[in-house]
Amino acid sequence: MKTPATIKDIARASGVSIATVSRVINGTAPVLPETRQRVEEAIRKQDYTPNALAKGLVSRRTSSIGVTIPDISNPYFSSLFCEIEATAHQNGFSVFLFNTMFSSRLSRRPRNFKEQDYFQMLLESQVAGAVIAGGQLDLSAPDPEYQEALRKLSQCVPLVILSDPVPNVTAVYLNREENTGMVQAIEYLASLGHKNIAFLGGEAGITITESRLKVYKDTLLRLGLPVSPDLIHLSDYYVTDGYTAARSLIQNQAHASAVLAVNDNVALGALRAFSEAGIQVPAQISIISCEEFPMASYYTPSLTTVKRHSDLFGHTVIQTLLSVIRKKEIGRIPTITSQLVVRESTARWDAANRM
Repeated sequence: MKTPATIKDIARASGVSIATVSRVINGTAPVLPETRQRVEEAIRKQDYTPNALAKGLVSRRTSSIGVTIPDISNPYFSSLFCEIEATAHQNGFSVFLFNTMFSSRLSRRPRNFKEQDYFQMLLESQVAGAVIAGGQLDLSAPDPEYQEALRKLSQCVPLVILSDPVPNVTAVYLNREENTGMVQAIEYLASLGHKNIAFLGGEAGITITESRLKVYKDTLLRLGLPVSPDLIHLSDYYVTDGYTAARSLIQNQAHASAVLAVNDNVALGALRAFSEAGIQVPAQISIISCEEFPMASYYTPSLTTVKRHSDLFGHTVIQTLLSVIRKKEIGRIPTITSQLVVRESTARWDAANRM
């Protein structure tokens, strides 16, 4: 079998440097017409196919983008990654996924790598840029070692970070969390006559939980509705956590008429717990999810939920990163407003049917 030609072979055959061959392939700088002709002739004769690593030999950067997420099984991160990957491919970039497994659900499993170890992998992969999502960024206080590793990465690789700004880390920061949909959800429940509204799921010390919990409390107070510790059951972000939180709510006899679940996973677990307890949704208790995942409309009952447009956010993330990589002005980043989608899991409150 014939050994494929390399960029070095093309440089040798055409009598130019590897840097010149790279400039011809990438079109990154002017090349004399006769020099370009020699290089292109050598490429044709040797049936050379440029690849991502060859293109990066001079710039030390490939046409690849790295993405770190804490848990690919989480529907939010998987759908976000799919949109990032699709948009990157449309723009001629491949994508490396680094699933760091940094989540409380996975923390009990043995891990050989710290989250910051993946930053070194990003550097070794010579990515053109990277998206950093979740993990310690979601903690109220990331540890200093992590912050220092992120700072060093930001000095070498263009970054888009999906969080609030991290001190001393130069990057473009995008934060999807905004309150419109959640406020609409609580106001909608109030308009149906619900007064005792519970909050289920989420993890203490995680910024997304703290943010949504604050909106929940502030909105209830503004509407003159009770904010009771008995109605707040934090756990985590997965189906089993919604099931556990809902069972706690039932056992405590908190007499909630409606539930605000931190996401669709938690809402699904709560649906199961209420069903086992003989509590009908929505006749005896209504459920709204704070974040829609792809299967929301296929549950029974289908979920009333907050649509946060992860597809649009993923597209915005990658377009922003590409602007940074290409040293273009980023311009105004579009605001993506969440919205309430009303389905079957909510109904007007009838005190005669209380759970």
